[in-house]
Amino acid sequence: MPASKAEQILDALKVLLETVPGAKVERNKALPEKIPASGLIVLRDGDPGEPEQALGGFAGAYYGHRVEVEVYVENGDAAARDTAFDLLLQEIGTALEADPTLAGLAFGVTYGRPAADVEAIEGAAAIKTGTLAVVVDYETDAPLA
Repeated sequence: MPASKAEQILDALKVLLETVPGAKVERNKALPEKIPASGLIVLRDGDPGEPEQALGGFAGAYYGHRVEVEVYVENGDAAARDTAFDLLLQEIGTALEADPTLAGLAFGVTYGRPAADVEAIEGAAAIKTGTLAVVVDYETDAPLA
């Protein structure tokens, strides 16, 4: 049986994020133990929400699937950390804009800049992190397909 449309979209989104130069991309990884020098991107499956259907139950189900893209950079120097975080976000935006329909699987994606947080780690460089909400709009033949 082929993968569901939701799974195909998540796979396509991961492949797209893997085009970000130098960053390591993981899907549904537990909290990171080590952050590569070039940054870490963790794709979380998120929430597809409730399907919307056309009146009368005809046609497919429509989703606005909210996927979470966590971004991590680590650097002891605050200015270098901020710059690396900003550059990584810009590269993610460039990747998402390169194929917003995910090779025709979706109507498109929308996203915005995340709120950022800095976490101090005792005995290690501080980590700057943020969660980018990416909404993928798509249609399936049936709610679970």
